[in-house]
Amino acid sequence: MIRVASLPIESDLRALVFMLRQQGVFLKVSEESGEQVLWVRSENEARVVREVLSSIERGELSVVAPEQARAEQRATRNSLGNSLISAIWWLVTFSHAAPLSSAIAFLCLVVAVITKLGTDVTPVLWLFFPEVDSSGVFSLIVSLDSPLLLLRSLTPALLHFGEIHLVFNLLWLFYFGRMLENEQPTGLVFTVYVVATFGGNVLQYLSTGSNAFGGLSGLIYGLVGYTWVIGLFFREGRVQLRLSTFVVFIVALLLMAVLASNSIASGAHIGGLVAGLLCGVIAGYWMRQRESRNQR
Repeated sequence: MIRVASLPIESDLRALVFMLRQQGVFLKVSEESGEQVLWVRSENEARVVREVLSSIERGELSVVAPEQARAEQRATRNSLGNSLISAIWWLVTFSHAAPLSSAIAFLCLVVAVITKLGTDVTPVLWLFFPEVDSSGVFSLIVSLDSPLLLLRSLTPALLHFGEIHLVFNLLWLFYFGRMLENEQPTGLVFTVYVVATFGGNVLQYLSTGSNAFGGLSGLIYGLVGYTWVIGLFFREGRVQLRLSTFVVFIVALLLMAVLASNSIASGAHIGGLVAGLLCGVIAGYWMRQRESRNQR
């Protein structure tokens, strides 16, 4: 055993021992000359304990007793459960106006509860983008050679990391989703959702080589691009996005890429935006041709 540190006899070390054992560090405490002596099994464990003690001394880290930790976990689960019930009720009231968006939002909320808002993704690792060939777009698409892999190329959109990440994405999803689903064919809107999500996830995976990402941001930016382009095709239609709002989204994208590139999936934003713009051009021409045929 390796002696790590000595602490005053009155120190309550139960919380420290509990926290370290959760991290796989076995900490033994003995009494010696009126002090509590901390012992570990290896130099690696000693290094971890010294770093934790140093962080506690600097006020950068606080530890809680096992009973308090369990109480906080129960409170968190209860809070998430109550929030889910409220959100589901809210979704039911809006589902008639935007059924596709409501279904996506419902799945996101369920995943948020299961993962504790992204703090524990172990139960849903299968939702992450599949680890396929990332050497190029063509090789990646070829690697998605089964329905399950194709589905997994979309499911990262259901993962969110934190309340703000989830809430803002859902708000924008309903803003654009209700507008599109009220005015355009359901099949078309569904296709746009799939293409924008796929484009965002693929570019994010190709640009980083990592599948550790998630969120609806690619889809949201796809809807930004799609809605703006459709508004250019049909200036008197109800599907509109002001140029100023579109510019705000683009500026926000650039700022996030520059200032928070390590924590923001910039590839997903850009990929979704490009996919949405392309969908808008194709759908715009298609709807114009359909209107021309109907007028003949």
